[in-house]
Amino acid sequence: MKKSIAYIPYNLRFKETKFSDEKWSYIAPTWEEMHKISLDLGAKILQDGVGFDVLVTLVKGGWTWSRTLSDILKIPELASFRLRLYDPREPGIKLKKPILDKSLYHDLENKRVLLFDDVDDSGESLEFSLNYLKKFKPRNVVTATLFHKPHSVVKPNFFGATTSSWIIFPHENREAIESLSKKWISKGITKFEVIKRLLKIGLPKKEIKLFLSL
Repeated sequence: MKKSIAYIPYNLRFKETKFSDEKWSYIAPTWEEMHKISLDLGAKILQDGVGFDVLVTLVKGGWTWSRTLSDILKIPELASFRLRLYDPREPGIKLKKPILDKSLYHDLENKRVLLFDDVDDSGESLEFSLNYLKKFKPRNVVTATLFHKPHSVVKPNFFGATTSSWIIFPHENREAIESLSKKWISKGITKFEVIKRLLKIGLPKKEIKLFLSL
């Protein structure tokens, strides 16, 4: 049953940064912005009036915000499992379909489950996960993501924001700074220009300086 709650959503809009030698754009939400998106997502679910016994999240993307969302929604149990999307023998090569890397060890039988991830990028992970959770015989499974990508093959029941950009989450700043720097430098871009790009995207200057010095 729908509920009337006292909440005005933030409905955040993010600055998209695009470079002429790449086809995609970037956004880099801050910790504060991610918390606001979590509140927007949680409020939508609370307003819908649905309750849950367990929040199941995908490792590692959903870990950071699963604790926050479980608090907002007062979900007593947390569980997780991990999928592999890329070939461990060939870094950067995407698999034809996700494979289960770490199993879920949690009783879901006849329980109301919220399946949560940070983003439904292609939707393949969410689709695989829904089929996987059926084996545990839950009462029902509802899906939620912080970000929804319009091109995803699966649209979650609830999401906090929509974007087509490459999202750099604040909990993966080192990974992003190092991988983007390596990629750009290999293309002949100077370190000075790399730093300018990272700053333009919105990554913190202090973290850029720290991680590029290691």
